Order: sequence, then structure tokens, then C-alpha cells
Amino acid sequence: MTPKKILAICAILALLTGTIPITAAEESHDIVIKDSRGVTIVLPGPATHVAAFGAFATKTLVDIGKLDKAVIFDATSAYEKSGIMEVKNVSSEKFITVSNSNKDAVIQNMLKLVDDGEWNKTTDVIFGYGYGYLSQLWTELEGYGFKVMTFYPTSYDGVVQVVKDIETVVGAEHDVSDQMAYVKTYIAETLEENGINETSEKVRALYASYSSNILKLGNGGSITVDFINAAGGFNVANDTSKAVPTYSADFTAILQLEPEFVLLDGYYTGTADEFKSLIGDDDIVVYKLNKTWNSYCPDAMTGLWAIANLFYPEYFTGEIPVQADNTESDDMVLYVGVGIGVAIVAVATLFVLRKR
Repeated sequence: MTPKKILAICAILALLTGTIPITAAEESHDIVIKDSRGVTIVLPGPATHVAAFGAFATKTLVDIGKLDKAVIFDATSAYEKSGIMEVKNVSSEKFITVSNSNKDAVIQNMLKLVDDGEWNKTTDVIFGYGYGYLSQLWTELEGYGFKVMTFYPTSYDGVVQVVKDIETVVGAEHDVSDQMAYVKTYIAETLEENGINETSEKVRALYASYSSNILKLGNGGSITVDFINAAGGFNVANDTSKAVPTYSADFTAILQLEPEFVLLDGYYTGTADEFKSLIGDDDIVVYKLNKTWNSYCPDAMTGLWAIANLFYPEYFTGEIPVQADNTESDDMVLYVGVGIGVAIVAVATLFVLRKR
């Protein structure tokens, strides 16, 4: 056997028994995200540090495993107000009231972080609410060179996008946001499979809040109302002649709308039964929402699943469905592809040897 043939056979054996390292050239790409104000934030890569100016941001960082990125929080994120266990032992010095009236203190605290080497204006980001009354604060912070990213979703999909954007900014995988999207899809597909796709087949529901003797019904353009739609319900309080998310009404309006379910604002100070007595109809189910479900964080997924369970217990019950992990199947496809390539090389080499 000639040396060339021996070398060729060794090459075949190496291909068949060895592993083929597959590497992809890593490229550095800027992170570009447009916030709720329409402002485009550009980062050279995942942020090293963030400011969680909103309990929604703090809770999201906890859920995606990136709480260590936060070096300062707003006062509502403190354990006493948010109930977020992971910040219970964080120093009180890390929390500050975020408001226009306290903007000077907020700015001074942020500048101190820069001076102390805990903040880089080029790589780090402030997360905050996109409420109009905070716009002056955000503008002044940006005037000092800080990057500010605001959020103001009005739907469940919008909350999913908030979580996805935060995952992107801090360099986390999109596991949590993907799971949130999956739950909504799972609910929709299950209802479709069971023939619940027409308005007449859906449960009748509405969202209500009651404070200072003022009753408001959910019209549209809000996360809580979108819970009804995403969970397969029909919002009987929707009034297309009104362009506001909620509108004032009296309790007789609820009776006239004839809902099967009333989703009660989590900030209502009384109980669901107390609110039900104000309606005066024992056949209507009143369900008080958890406060955090209306936040811009993964808790919205828990809320959506709970409401789907409430509306359709015959189809939805138990734990939140988990999206199947496709990593193993993806690896199998890669393995098979490499195996085919190895086989082709081996056959071609043997063919050449036989011709010689």
C-alpha cells in the first residue's frame, strides 16, 4: 500500500471517529432599540450596569437572572412596597424616589455613580416608565449624557416586547419573553381547536376599577383589557365611540352589559365580594386581579394564564404550560448534517483510491 493510500485511509478514520469543530465568526454588533417615546438608544454591546427606575424593571431583571446589573433602584422597587424578595437585603441607599419634583436628587445620584466608577454613560442604561409626567426628568438626564430607555406598553404583546428589550440590553437569552409569547399562543390555539373563535362563543367579561366612589370600565388600549381578549373573552364594555382606555359609568351599566365575569382592579381597597355586593347580581363572577399582573414584567404571563383558567376551566388548569426546549433537536440536525458531510467525503475518497 502506497504512503498516499495510507494517508487517505487515516484521514477517513479521523473523519469517522473524530469530532469536527464548527465555529462561527463572532461579530460585534450595536444594540439598537427604540423606546416608548420614539427615542432610539444605541449601545456598543450589552449594558454593564442599569438603573431600575420602576418595579417592573426590577422584577424583570430578577426573572431573567440579571439583577446584579442594577446599581440603583426607584423607591417603589423596595421590598416594603414591591414585595420583591430578591431586593429585601439591598441597602436603602440604593433606592431613590424617581419623580420630576425629586429630579435634582436623581441626577446627583446618577452623577455620583459616574464619579465612583459604577456607571459608564456610553455603555449603561436607565430603565423607566414612559409616563408623560416623567418626561422632564428623562430629558434632563439625557442632557447630562445618560442613556434613558422608557416603556409604556398597552397590550400583553407590548409587555412581552418590554421583557425582550430588557433581555437584549443586559445580554440575556430571550427565554422568558419567548415563554410569555408561547403561553398566549397556546391559549389561542387551544380555543381554536375547541371551536371558540366567534364572539357569540366567547365568555362575556369586563374590567372595572373603583376608587373615590368613581367607577370606571375598561374600554381598550390597556394591558388589563387585553387580558380579556388574549384569554379568549369578549369585552362587553368596549365602546368604539370612546377613544379613552377607560370611561366613567355607574353600577347599573354593569348590569345592562350582562357580563359573566368582572375583572376587578387589584388596587381596589375592598374584596371581590364587597364589590360584587355593589353590583347587586350574584350570578356575576367578580375576580380581583393581582397588582403585579398589570405591570410591565413577566408576571403578566401569570395573570393571563389565571384569567384563561377562570374563563375556560374545562380547557385550562394547573401549571403554566412550558414551551418545549428545541435545543436538543437543533443539535441533532447539526449532528446529522455533519455526519452526512463526513460520509460524502469518505465515499469520495474511497472512490479515488479504487480508481488508482
